[in-house]
Amino acid sequence: MPCSTSRWVPRISPPTLLDNDERTAGGAEIVHFYQMPGYRSWDPSRVIFFSFAAFFAMILADAGYALLLLGALLFFSPRLKRSRTGLRVRTLGFALVGFAFAYGVLAGSYFGWSPPPESWLSHSRLLDVNDFGQMMQLAIGIGLAHLIVANATVAWHHRGRAAMLAPLGWIVALLAGVMLFYGMTGGAVAMTLGLIGVFVFTDTRPIREPLDLLKRVGGGLYALTDVTRAFGDVLSYLRLFALGLASASLAVTFNQLAADAAAAFPGLGILLNALILIVGHALNFVLAVVSGVVHGLRLNLIEFYHWGISDEGYPFTAFAKTETTPWSN
Repeated sequence: MPCSTSRWVPRISPPTLLDNDERTAGGAEIVHFYQMPGYRSWDPSRVIFFSFAAFFAMILADAGYALLLLGALLFFSPRLKRSRTGLRVRTLGFALVGFAFAYGVLAGSYFGWSPPPESWLSHSRLLDVNDFGQMMQLAIGIGLAHLIVANATVAWHHRGRAAMLAPLGWIVALLAGVMLFYGMTGGAVAMTLGLIGVFVFTDTRPIREPLDLLKRVGGGLYALTDVTRAFGDVLSYLRLFALGLASASLAVTFNQLAADAAAAFPGLGILLNALILIVGHALNFVLAVVSGVVHGLRLNLIEFYHWGISDEGYPFTAFAKTETTPWSN
């Protein structure tokens, strides 16, 4: 008599092995630290490597601080070379320094000092951290781009299947939000089409009975509740502007305090000037680095992960042969 089999088959989830180019494998160390993607998902390591470096640079917002960070990295470099993980972190550190220095030059900030308008350094200044309108547009634009990359990668991962139309719908909806904000024609139509794509294709289970149809409708409606989250996630990138402005403002403030102390106390003022500059900039540097790490990782591992990574996996661990010495009398 043949045995009956159940229609439900458990889905086996193999361990995940991230295989990255060592030049960008520092992103894999971040992924390992936070959440390993599922075996059937995609590897976000390279995207996180570059986006984390960019976010860190916008929060540090000073070329002089980037050089301080370079000095600290070179000091710890011999110790980092001793392991593969250390080498990856070292490479990521150099990327952070490079991005931070480039952004600091574009922002025209060197330990809070702005070069004179006639100097050659001033010609490289393209950003003004005190221009709220410009910096808010930059931060929101970067946030939109980051979330679009997440959805586009998910769509590519599901290419050839109906499920790819849901993330494409979110991309259309995000761009439609920009169109509506600037009063562009067709924004409402684009938003409607994008959300219809999300509603119809988020749940693509085959319909074999009425309950399956009800579940698909429920899945689509539940996906539409992410509209408010999408709005909040995009605005969350304003922290790049706010923290960068705070870092730059503190640097300028310490410079002004040091100058006032030098002018108010002749002779002794020189010592006070140096003390305020050293302590003030050291404190601001530490705060900026901590903020850059914490919030740079947050935008990648909370906002970006929500839209790009759906399954959580566990890391692959290679089998190892161990030799034991038998106990002898």
